[in-house]
Amino acid sequence: MNRPRFGAIILAAGLSSRMKANKLLLPWRAGQPIVRHVASKYSHAGIGPIIVVTGRDAAQVRAALDDLRVTCVHNPAYETGEMLSSVKAGLRALPDDLAAAFIQPADMPCVPQQVIGQLLEEYDAGWNVAPTHEGQRGHPVLLDRAYWRAMLDLPAEAKPRAALADSRLRLVDVEDAGVLLDVDTRAGYERALENSQESNSRRLPD
Repeated sequence: MNRPRFGAIILAAGLSSRMKANKLLLPWRAGQPIVRHVASKYSHAGIGPIIVVTGRDAAQVRAALDDLRVTCVHNPAYETGEMLSSVKAGLRALPDDLAAAFIQPADMPCVPQQVIGQLLEEYDAGWNVAPTHEGQRGHPVLLDRAYWRAMLDLPAEAKPRAALADSRLRLVDVEDAGVLLDVDTRAGYERALENSQESNSRRLPD
């Protein structure tokens, strides 16, 4: 019996309108850009194919991912479309033999690789899986293939969560607040970076 295959969609098409710089190219651990750090987690977890949906500064984002096993897909509607337009672009780029695909905004670098494994452990065919922390739902979402068409059929102005409204959704409580932290602002970036450094230090042996 063949094992199910899982892909990932990294949403990297945002305008970074609340920051002057492109937040996805800001340095993270070891100075690597945030978008590379996020994509690397899925690669290290054995997830593939990995689709990175680009928008602003597409060439620079591609360059930041140059030697990773990812496929970049440009969202031509990134300036006017909502997040849903990027989700749809990513879904259309995935092969039809996957069981499910992770969907994660690229501006959430504090999501631990461990959470990816936790969501996979809770996956069953026909179910979507998402993490929660202290009662709040976070990212990424593991979207079962049975719901891809519902996502693709949503009107342009809808939110991606609308496709999950009547779905079979399994919520997994996780300890790490990184599933809730994004870097939309400079303060958010500094807070997320501090959280990452604290989490990393806790994992180091005494």
